[in-house]
Amino acid sequence: MKAQLEHQLQAFFGAISNWRIAYKVARLHVLGVRIDGILQAVSARIVLDVGDDTACKAPFRSGRIEAHQILLDQVLFDVKEVAAALVSVNGFTLDGLGPVKLPSTDEVGIFAAPPTLLHPEGLNAGNRLAVLSIVGSHVDGLLPQPESDWLLKAADTPFDSVRELSVEFGLGNLLNDRASLEVVARTAIGVLDETAINGTRASAGLWMANSLDLAHAKLGFRVVHRGDVVQRGTLSGPSLTWNERGVGMIGTGEFEVPAGSVVQYIASYAGEAHNIQWRADPTTFLNPRAAVLSLVDASSSLIKSYLTPDLPPRGKAADDFEAAIGWLLWTLGFSVASFGTHPKTRDSFDVVATTHRGDFLVVECTLGLLRADSKLSKLAARTSSVRDSLSASNMKHLRVLPVIVTAMTIDQVAADLGPATELGILVITRENLENIQNELIRFPDADSLFERGLRAVQERQSADIVRNAETG
Repeated sequence: MKAQLEHQLQAFFGAISNWRIAYKVARLHVLGVRIDGILQAVSARIVLDVGDDTACKAPFRSGRIEAHQILLDQVLFDVKEVAAALVSVNGFTLDGLGPVKLPSTDEVGIFAAPPTLLHPEGLNAGNRLAVLSIVGSHVDGLLPQPESDWLLKAADTPFDSVRELSVEFGLGNLLNDRASLEVVARTAIGVLDETAINGTRASAGLWMANSLDLAHAKLGFRVVHRGDVVQRGTLSGPSLTWNERGVGMIGTGEFEVPAGSVVQYIASYAGEAHNIQWRADPTTFLNPRAAVLSLVDASSSLIKSYLTPDLPPRGKAADDFEAAIGWLLWTLGFSVASFGTHPKTRDSFDVVATTHRGDFLVVECTLGLLRADSKLSKLAARTSSVRDSLSASNMKHLRVLPVIVTAMTIDQVAADLGPATELGILVITRENLENIQNELIRFPDADSLFERGLRAVQERQSADIVRNAETG
């Protein structure tokens, strides 16, 4: 077991070794239960980040339950050794906190999964996000329910639940009944926010930690005009003009593009892509549907406010959210029929959309949790009905993809992702909706988006099968 753990630790830190020097900040997040002076970590996360954000939340204690954020001095502590210590017999000891360890037993020991060097949560935002996941023993006995939630309600700083405390301290939802430790390495280099297209001039910009070597940095680009890639190229780090900005550096340049183009920028370092972003001239529209939508919502403020309502929702927020999903799908190239906002059809479907080739999306919209009001099971049943109807009409070749869209974040609905994946349902969260709006600048291609959605479901199902097999 020790050799297996060391192998995965080496694989993770070896994969980020070319830019590890960029991570000036290392922060330990932990939620646990103190037993006999040892903090047994129910959930822990070491986050490696570029920048100067060293803020940590004040420690939380309520009875035996504790939550902490601790800045790790990388002069004193090697992060790899900290991770190894956390899962060791004696744990990792810090002044003022004492020993912290991931619990394990003879029956259920420590298991480290192969590192995910391109984590789906990062890919959704166009970022390289590397994650190493390690699990320990079962934790049911450490946080018995409902006693634990009620203990937190009575704290001086009250929390409604263990889940809320976990999210507040940057640990996300507790996804299973086993203790877990994650090591997370964030994006080390990216496309500069100010990068833009103005007529036939495309600005080029990179940001990166000043500890990195600009000779290993580059900015790739793909120029899309009227639906076709018309130009590809790369600007090397030394060819850009560099200036210091805070704890980092920015490199800038320019190149020519056809008027009305959309440019995909790719920030790379040491031969690995780290960040992908799209840019378009805001005064032109490559997407004719986006041009028409702008006549109704010139600044896009309406669709943005409908897609990201205040929670808990008020008034007609649910109908507005569903309407905006229809607008979004139509602008992306789908043919859309909305049923959920009409009183006589709201019990059938929310939204049904088709691609140019005839494949179907069956879409369920919710402002809350995925399993609330049996939404997942209802969506699965409605999808099955659509497939049966197509089969009876000799159109069995057409594919049907169930989609549930929520106004909540991925952390808020994380406990529902497993059941959705088992049912083959694509989950779109608030983060996805924000990123999807970047697609509006591109030529509408519903068929391509359908394939991406189908592939995302299949990849998540495969990952769950592997993870379940590995963790038993």
